[in-house]
Amino acid sequence: MTSYSLYELNEYIKQVMALNFNEPIWVNCEISQVNQVRGQVYMEVVQHDDETNQIKAQSAAVIWYKQFSFIKKKLNDLLPAILTTGTKVMIKVTVEFHERYGLKLIIHDIDASYTIGQMEMARQKIIERLKKAGIMRDNANTHLPKVIQHVAVISSATAAGYADFLAQIANNEYDYDIRVDLYPAAMQGTNTESEVCAALDTIRLKMTQYDCVAIIRGGGSKLDLGSFDNYNIGHSIATFPIPVITGIGHEIDSTVADM
Repeated sequence: MTSYSLYELNEYIKQVMALNFNEPIWVNCEISQVNQVRGQVYMEVVQHDDETNQIKAQSAAVIWYKQFSFIKKKLNDLLPAILTTGTKVMIKVTVEFHERYGLKLIIHDIDASYTIGQMEMARQKIIERLKKAGIMRDNANTHLPKVIQHVAVISSATAAGYADFLAQIANNEYDYDIRVDLYPAAMQGTNTESEVCAALDTIRLKMTQYDCVAIIRGGGSKLDLGSFDNYNIGHSIATFPIPVITGIGHEIDSTVADM
């Protein structure tokens, strides 16, 4: 019976991989873990089954320092939003197999347009879902008092948009005394959905104290604002019993939360 050592087997696999993947290829996947260490980015990327949502493929991936500098220069402000858990990406990779460490994808480039396209498709599905539920305009039909006296604000205490909002309130042209209570929440990233919805739930319990709710987040790229293209946030706003006013991004931006 012929046998091979583990090293011999892995060395053979390495040779086969090198022969069949001798040029970089484009791969679409989803980031499940990401960690930056001394200018290099280590990731786990996955693919989910469309029907069961179970992970059906998984691999380690890395962006080495030199290539990370190139990608960062190319994508600028888009990059932090792309390198986030749950983001769908199109990456240009070299497939590498090491006898000891196994399979790894070496990332050379990232196609930002793919990620933006995937987010837009997801956004359209959320809008259709809210429209089918018949609740898209429910909050718009709530009553806003002529004189607003007490506002519940959902934002980050360090957000530039929140500071601007407070300045506008303090210097309003009618010199009204408007009270503002801050309910802190993440304005970007994976915690945005849970923290914004939790803040709305807390305010709902004492909504008789408030004339309205304001959700405040300063400007950013489409990917930065993508956390507000979210079904649960949209549903919570749409069904909220007092008016919810959004100040998310710039005037030209329109998220599901705004709609």
